[in-house]
Amino acid sequence: MKSNQVKRLAYAGLFTALVTVATMFFKLPVPITNGYVNLGDGFIFAAGMVLGPLAGVVGAVGSALADLLAGYVHYAIVTFFIKGAMGLLVGYALKKYDFSNLIKNCLIFLVAEIIMVGGYFIFECFYYDVAAALGAVLPNAVQGVFGIIIGAICAPVLRRLPLSKEAAEAVKKN
Repeated sequence: MKSNQVKRLAYAGLFTALVTVATMFFKLPVPITNGYVNLGDGFIFAAGMVLGPLAGVVGAVGSALADLLAGYVHYAIVTFFIKGAMGLLVGYALKKYDFSNLIKNCLIFLVAEIIMVGGYFIFECFYYDVAAALGAVLPNAVQGVFGIIIGAICAPVLRRLPLSKEAAEAVKKN
């Protein structure tokens, strides 16, 4: 295995753990759907800045693992796909430039959060009912706002780190 591949794998493991911890331990319960608002999205976005499209795996595994460990088993599969899509989108979009433009970053994060809110809305319409799904839109949107804020805060910090530059070069080569 090449040195860059080992580093990317290590970063992916670290970001997966960060997403899991931020999702599990910084949460606000939403009684309507028995779900919760968390801070994991911001770290999925951070993973996208460092790992590119590999952030899809980080978001999927880290978030689904948090659901499984925290007792939200009924959300784990849908979370896997929704958070994976978010990480993949952010990773591909941020791969195209150096994520130094705050407005572009926030627009990319916003699209990812729309995927999250819409994905959970569709799931909850079927799992609960439309009224419960509508009741969860606002808490999910609040979670999205926090994710965008965390992502926006992480961008200038991650841009300065050497791991970010090395990982970005490795992503562009692959």
